[in-house]
Amino acid sequence: MNWTKLFSPGKDFSVTEAKEYMAAHEAETYQLLDVRQPKEYETGHLAGSLLIPLKELPDRLNELDREKPIIVYCAVGGRSKVAAQLLSGHDFANVFNMSGGIKAWQGEQATGSEIAGLETFTGLEEYSDGVSLAYAMESGLQDFYRTLAERTSKPEDRNLYTRLMGFEDKHKAKLLAEYRRVHGQGAVPNSGAGTIEGGGKAENLFAQAETELYGTQAILQFSMALETQALDLYSRMARKSEQDELKELFLQLAAEEKIHLSWLSDEVDKNIQ
Repeated sequence: MNWTKLFSPGKDFSVTEAKEYMAAHEAETYQLLDVRQPKEYETGHLAGSLLIPLKELPDRLNELDREKPIIVYCAVGGRSKVAAQLLSGHDFANVFNMSGGIKAWQGEQATGSEIAGLETFTGLEEYSDGVSLAYAMESGLQDFYRTLAERTSKPEDRNLYTRLMGFEDKHKAKLLAEYRRVHGQGAVPNSGAGTIEGGGKAENLFAQAETELYGTQAILQFSMALETQALDLYSRMARKSEQDELKELFLQLAAEEKIHLSWLSDEVDKNIQ
């Protein structure tokens, strides 16, 4: 242990600096570490973050990559500063404490426990099984948007849903090609049973959509919430998977969700102006 670093103040990132860093780097090139308690994490956390409560951190250092930068956060910045000092003392490179914590975060957060959406995902799946699962979730979200487009009477809302459906075309085409590479041309993955991207069930979201989705801004915000959940789930699936090729696929899908979120955020800003 490096005792000199253990008692140094470490480096701080403001929330703005953390957002800028995350936007400029691929998700797999850095680590997000949440050092709060599980109940806090369930209520809301940064998509893709790993939960290791502060008191457990000394015994779980092997779950972190010493060579990748780490952004540590908690509720307001106190626990994360202690965690950042601890990591620096164990020679982790480039550790940043997000000052202000998640309470200062202005933006979408993922919700749910560490295992939400992973109840049937063991991490031992073969590559083609993981591809099939991802394809089912992408298809589920596209069908969800298609149904909402058919139900709305407003042309502008219908056009927006159609654009959102287009997000999933690229993912589905890539996943279908991967599935057929393994199983041969003409093979089609299982379309799932109503599970959508992010791990939720379409049937549980329709009621929410019918009461909350009125106008462009509401639709965009709702879509951002879904994409945030998808980014979080793909990140957790990548961590859990023991198959390297499948892990890489989930990381690629997570990176593409970041791109979707960036587009949606820009659209939200345009509609506020």
